[in-house]
Amino acid sequence: MWWILACLAVVAVWWIVSRVLSYNRLFAFPHLRQFGEALPALKQAAMHEVVPGVGWDVLLPDDARIMRTLAGLAFVYTISIDPAGRYVHHASVSIPGRVTAHAVGEMFILLWARLLGVEYGRLVLQISPATVHHAEFVLDGCEQGDFARRAVEAPTEDMLKAFQAECLTARQNLRRGPPASPAPGVTARS
Repeated sequence: MWWILACLAVVAVWWIVSRVLSYNRLFAFPHLRQFGEALPALKQAAMHEVVPGVGWDVLLPDDARIMRTLAGLAFVYTISIDPAGRYVHHASVSIPGRVTAHAVGEMFILLWARLLGVEYGRLVLQISPATVHHAEFVLDGCEQGDFARRAVEAPTEDMLKAFQAECLTARQNLRRGPPASPAPGVTARS
């Protein structure tokens, strides 16, 4: 009987240690920098593949609008045009095969917005039953033109430190609700 309790204790300790190490990798500066350095190419891919109309956009695993980081994060960025002619920018954040903690999903949604130069107040967030974190912001035609010309901010260590300091407050003020369009269907897990 005691050996069963010992085994359960070892498994519990292993699980806790593996989660702590995983979150340390996700929130570490090198990972945040990797995300930021990959974002310009992701933005270009999303701008190149603007989907007309509201609907589901099924992505293949090798789609350029999907970013997979070394720490196991999956980030999808798509743009569609709604019936009113507005540009709907949609992001999805998950850790495939695992529950995606709110802190992870929200932090990377905020980092996405920060580096793209989008005000946090424009974001609308939603979390799927599978814990995939979704966010959208909507731009009209003039704003989209300005957005297309604007470079993605380079993630410096000073910028990332400032971002981490503001992130907790910003997370508390995020707007939650239904997205402006259906979330894209992603074969990698939505």
